[in-house]
Amino acid sequence: MTRSPRRRAKPLAGAVLAALALTLAGCASPPSRFYTLTDGTGTPTGSAATSGANAPAARYAVEVSPVAVPEQVDRPQIVVTRGGGHVDILEESRWAAPLKTELTSAISRNLTQHLGAMDVYGLPRADGLTVYRVSTSVQRFESVPGEQAALTAVWSVRRVPGDVVLTCRFASTAPASVGADGIDGVVAAQRQLVDRLALGIGNAIATSAQGATPHCER
Repeated sequence: MTRSPRRRAKPLAGAVLAALALTLAGCASPPSRFYTLTDGTGTPTGSAATSGANAPAARYAVEVSPVAVPEQVDRPQIVVTRGGGHVDILEESRWAAPLKTELTSAISRNLTQHLGAMDVYGLPRADGLTVYRVSTSVQRFESVPGEQAALTAVWSVRRVPGDVVLTCRFASTAPASVGADGIDGVVAAQRQLVDRLALGIGNAIATSAQGATPHCER
């Protein structure tokens, strides 16, 4: 007795499905890795930095406005420079939040820890509370794996009520260590630069709060 065509087709269909599953598995994209600019301590580095546990409660508050970033890097993927004006948009290496949010959160965390002040952005506040309003515009956010990270930003602090306390330009680079793909090192370098930026802003606020005139740091 001969087998029916339907029965002969079952093993063949199973083999095709198995081969297709293996092919799709081989073509699957590697899992994405997510990075943040907040290092978990919130403590800027430098001589004027104060541990968050030891910072006295300030009699003023800060208001960290959302940071403006260039459109070229304003995306979930990490953008790296490879030289010669060539950039790569890394689908498997992404920011944990939009880059402007990462920058805003890192600056806010550093300032609140450094100064012992609350960030009251978007919150109601008591009349008579002095607030230092921080505005930051990033002009350059460049990451070169295995070489360096570069950050250039213009920031200003306004005392409310009051006038603009200070407007400064920050421009600095940090070496990026060489890793398996260089992304860990360049993100760590960018984190250092954001910490330095926040430290300069914090020093200006602290100086103004003490009744002195702050100056842009070099």
